[in-house]
Amino acid sequence: MIDAGYNHTFATAAGTPYAARAAVEIYRAGGNAADAAVAAAAAVGVTEPLMSSIGGGGFALVREPEGAELIDYYDAMPGKGLPESAFGAGGSPKTVILKYGAGVRSTVGGASCSVPGVLRGWEAVLERHGRLTLREVLAPAVRLAREGFRLCKTSAMWFEVAAEVLKLTEETRKNFYNGDRVYLEGEEMSFPDLADTLEALGEEGADLFYEGELARRISAYVQKMGGILTEQDLAEYQAVVREPMTVEYGVGNMYTNGPPSAGGPTLAQMLKVVSAYDLASLPDEEYVRVMAGAMRYALSDRETEYMEGDDNERVAERLTSEEYAKIQRGRIFGSPHTTHLSCVDSGGLAVSITASMGYGSGLVVPGTGIPMNNSLGEPELNPKGFHALRPGQRLVSSMSPTIVSSEEGGLISLGSPGASRIPTAILQTIVNVIDFGMPLETAVLAPRFHAEGNLFAYEAGGHKADLSLYERVLPFDGPNMYFGGVNAVRRTPEGLFEAAADPRRSGGAAFA
Repeated sequence: MIDAGYNHTFATAAGTPYAARAAVEIYRAGGNAADAAVAAAAAVGVTEPLMSSIGGGGFALVREPEGAELIDYYDAMPGKGLPESAFGAGGSPKTVILKYGAGVRSTVGGASCSVPGVLRGWEAVLERHGRLTLREVLAPAVRLAREGFRLCKTSAMWFEVAAEVLKLTEETRKNFYNGDRVYLEGEEMSFPDLADTLEALGEEGADLFYEGELARRISAYVQKMGGILTEQDLAEYQAVVREPMTVEYGVGNMYTNGPPSAGGPTLAQMLKVVSAYDLASLPDEEYVRVMAGAMRYALSDRETEYMEGDDNERVAERLTSEEYAKIQRGRIFGSPHTTHLSCVDSGGLAVSITASMGYGSGLVVPGTGIPMNNSLGEPELNPKGFHALRPGQRLVSSMSPTIVSSEEGGLISLGSPGASRIPTAILQTIVNVIDFGMPLETAVLAPRFHAEGNLFAYEAGGHKADLSLYERVLPFDGPNMYFGGVNAVRRTPEGLFEAAADPRRSGGAAFA
């Protein structure tokens, strides 16, 4: 959605239209882009259930005119104060095969629940950059949870995929089943218990979740269901403020989520490789060869090099160096359950938030409406193995909230869900704006491709590729959520505001 006028001072794109409207409501109530982003994140947790939750984690990239910072509130390994014998769920964690693609193997139940960081993250964003209180910014989410909303297409599809998980307990079934089936697209849903919980959090603050009565209830229930989340884990959890990873691109800078996350460095590695080419002047097959080569090598490194979380900063420095990029250029010619939102205001404040709860553990804490994550049950987030991390250690993530500031593109806040397709979706959107000069909506809508290992997946109507180079080719007739869901906003060099919610998912965009 592109606005052609100069009369707006704010733009947002989020996972659902409800969340976009919540952001605008809070901005108009006196907030800024930070307040609006937290409001949208809370509303997404209500109206895009299973994509994010206060029982999950995420990252917020915040850019002010004087600098940028990354607020890391991603999931951590639980188990503080427990003996080693508690780890591993007794050797028999519950595993399900989700009905997505060829089938996704996912560990669920209490043993899959990590330490959630969302409330500490929102608290940090508001304290460091916002104007309003937690109670004020949670108000739209409380109203949506209490009064109801219509389920969007993307969430309805995931309800079908996760139907077995959503009947794991009676409490979970109560929230997500309509009779003997999951809720369907367009049906009215509400979460009264969650509304009460959000309202209480607004009044008492995040400490209620991490140190108060709510913390005791969450820990006790997860442990009752075979998990290892302790009161000590919650009490000691803190959001971490980090310097974002910065990469020069064109005549500007890209800021993204750096180590210990692997997603941002993977995106930076791709951009470093393709920055040496005049992409807009390359013939189609050469363009795809360059971009796909950068994707394949960076994603391969992401799988093999980021195994040891403690070494990720050193690994990222090496893989994003110009020396390594030159090697890759020579070689080139030789959880879906994630959500993203972006906000930009006229003061130059840009906020990019990506959040997730894995595929969902199948647990809703009784009486609270809080769906818990299953981040420990996702192999991509735990390359060392199930329950192998030290208590308190952050999990590895592909989430890459990103902000680009340049003379050609202006100020762009963007990101995407989509597991390994997160960095490739963001890469193509940035290149479309900066190198090809596309308006933001056109850049987001443009057909995408994804190269990983011996696989080349593509949407019809895009750049022509030499498919003989790949053993596995996966064509799509049109835009598909396999390729992520980029939600992006932009303030152009001329002062225009643009917002684009990716039609591959059920997002919404709005202005104020």
